[in-house]
Amino acid sequence: MQGYSLKVKKTRQKIRNFYTAAQGLPSDAITAAAFDGKGVLWVGTDKGLAKFDGKKFAKFDVKAGNGNISMLHVDKEGALYVGTENKLVKVKDSKIVSTTELEGNIIAGATDYNGIDWFITDRYLYTNYERGTLYPYHETETPDCKGLAAFNEDFVFAAGSFGLQIIHGKRPRWATLITQTSKIPTNELTAIAADTWNHVWIGTKNGALIFDGRNRWLTPDTVKALPRASVTTIAIGKNGAAYIGTEIGLYIIDGTKESFLGYNRWLPDFKVTAIAVSSDSDTLCIGTEKGLAIIEFKLMSLSEKAEYYQYTVEKYHNREGYTTNRQLTEKGNIESGAPQITDNDGLWTGCYVASQALRYGATKDKKALESARKGMRAMLKLMSITGIEGFTARAYRRPGEPGFGDGDKEWHLTEDEFGPLEWKGETSSDEMTGHFFGLSLYYDLCADEKEKKEIALALSNIMDHILSHEYTLCDVDGLPTTWAHWGPHELNNDEKWFWERGINSLELLAFLKIVYHMTGDEKYQKEYEKLIRTQNYALNCVQYKIFDAHTSHIDDNLGFLSMTSLLRYEQDPTIRQYFLMGFKHHWNDQRIERSPLWNIMYGALTGEHCDLENAVRSLEELPLDLIHHKVVNSVRPEIVWDSGQELFGGVRQLKEPLPYDEKPMNKYDNNPFLADRGDGLRAEDGTVFLLPYWYARYYGMIIEE
Repeated sequence: MQGYSLKVKKTRQKIRNFYTAAQGLPSDAITAAAFDGKGVLWVGTDKGLAKFDGKKFAKFDVKAGNGNISMLHVDKEGALYVGTENKLVKVKDSKIVSTTELEGNIIAGATDYNGIDWFITDRYLYTNYERGTLYPYHETETPDCKGLAAFNEDFVFAAGSFGLQIIHGKRPRWATLITQTSKIPTNELTAIAADTWNHVWIGTKNGALIFDGRNRWLTPDTVKALPRASVTTIAIGKNGAAYIGTEIGLYIIDGTKESFLGYNRWLPDFKVTAIAVSSDSDTLCIGTEKGLAIIEFKLMSLSEKAEYYQYTVEKYHNREGYTTNRQLTEKGNIESGAPQITDNDGLWTGCYVASQALRYGATKDKKALESARKGMRAMLKLMSITGIEGFTARAYRRPGEPGFGDGDKEWHLTEDEFGPLEWKGETSSDEMTGHFFGLSLYYDLCADEKEKKEIALALSNIMDHILSHEYTLCDVDGLPTTWAHWGPHELNNDEKWFWERGINSLELLAFLKIVYHMTGDEKYQKEYEKLIRTQNYALNCVQYKIFDAHTSHIDDNLGFLSMTSLLRYEQDPTIRQYFLMGFKHHWNDQRIERSPLWNIMYGALTGEHCDLENAVRSLEELPLDLIHHKVVNSVRPEIVWDSGQELFGGVRQLKEPLPYDEKPMNKYDNNPFLADRGDGLRAEDGTVFLLPYWYARYYGMIIEE
């Protein structure tokens, strides 16, 4: 049904690493950073200077000052100038060339368009203009200078808490711009940098400004792209991008793309104290008071990202064929911990099996078939270990694994060929949706004849169990499980099931259609038709998504998985209309999320426009590192908060979700509107990328150059 495709190029992906004193820095408190003319990264701290060799830092003794590095500046020849107290040390090719003593403590340096160097202390402005060597050009009139910028000898700018100072004229003098005598929005300036076109970028406690050097000011009130947060430092890259460090993180303005790098996913602390950008703009160094972040930008295609996630899933997220989150024992360290045993092992493994089945369908790669088959076998095992025909376990655990033998009444002891294990009951509709979704795709795209019979038997056993227990799953205690209820006597006639009426109607119709497709047994088709003709199950699906101010997303996940299964098999044009109405209703509510999975599923199975560009954008944004880092966006003044979620018991959330590389990590059944979340002790598996990507590839929606 897919109606159009998108040709996709490689995009820049971010790879970040943190460095502290444990990795060779003299101190965690970063004061300055710069790349010299050879591309070598230098980092200043409050206890000395360090040089980076690409892997580790080593201390570099400048043989001057008290160790506190106040400034790093690189001249047009690529030499590094190091400021420490009143000593200016010149370093060329990693060797000290000279040490010059200046009047006052060194604050900042700049090189103008003509290649002239300027340095400012708390006493004097210095330059090598005219004489070739540094000399005092003028006394400093900014009591607490925060930075220096220069166009040429006629325009040198110093920013401080008493406005903007500009030195100019045949006989140089400082002119001071303050709110009382000019259009400058505030007198309290915190940072400054200049581009190569006579534009000055200025930081304040209320955001960033752009000044034309004369009388034109752009502010966050007039230019939405300019951040409102309290600015600490600014750098302009060779690529023209502006890197604006603030008290809460780093803002980047790069053409049409505006982004935010925050604590803790990208930075070791909130406050940015130093910024350095490599000449090719492929490496970004951000200093904080608690360490350094080095972010490398690497061009990657979506297929290369898929290969990367495939590798990480197999290495970190596979447990006896089940694909789940990884529980970490060390914050942020993917090498620590082990795959989780979850209530939804079957659901998430089903999604992974689906991704690999689609991958095999698109590529005929035998490795994809092997991965799908391994997951399929694990899912079938959940159906066989309970001893109750048609009743599926949520998960199982073995001796030595977390919780084994703790007495929880929902865990039941049994044995398999490897010894004792405990399996968990109280199985939900989520599990059934995952099993039917994943195994139906495996059946159609991967299974041989023997496997088709196995899968058909397993799913028909589940269906028979549901039908013989009044449309429920019945546990070992003879009672229906909490959420696995699909009967009309509850969905249509019991208001306690108002929220599940549409979703569970949709699920049951999908289950029946899948089993009929696999077995050809007319009893399943007759039950399907009965529910539609006499119990309004198709009408229940017309608006199966109930608006809830975007507070609950579990049913969104179940709805999309079930609807896509149903639409693959139901070909009657009349009955499809009801399902398609419900599908559009649901997707229209969800499209604000830019979910790659929801958008691609909707487009693939309807042939309609589905914001495919946004789906691809989300896939591009998804971080390579899928760790649930602690993310704090509520400190950002520019974000817009929603209202209405309180009616549904929801916590404070955003009007629109943030980009995927800025928001907290989550699966598609979690709330993407949250600003803050995470603890660094869990790593998501790559199915969040692999399922939508291979769905799009199988249906021809993505073409890679």
